[in-house]
Amino acid sequence: MNIEEVEIDGQLITVKPPVSGISINETTVTYQDATGSSSANFSSEKIAKQFASWLSAQKI
Repeated sequence: MNIEEVEIDGQLITVKPPVSGISINETTVTYQDATGSSSANFSSEKIAKQFASWLSAQKI
């Protein structure tokens, strides 16, 4: 299985697809990947939505 990394809002976030259960609550994004449940906090809702969009592409 691949490991995906993204640098966003000064953070390097590692995700192991497949991704599911993506949820946004203001500036926090929670999601489930192959390693379990995770969350990430961002400085703005706009950045949180960008990260959630990137996560959605990792569902495959």
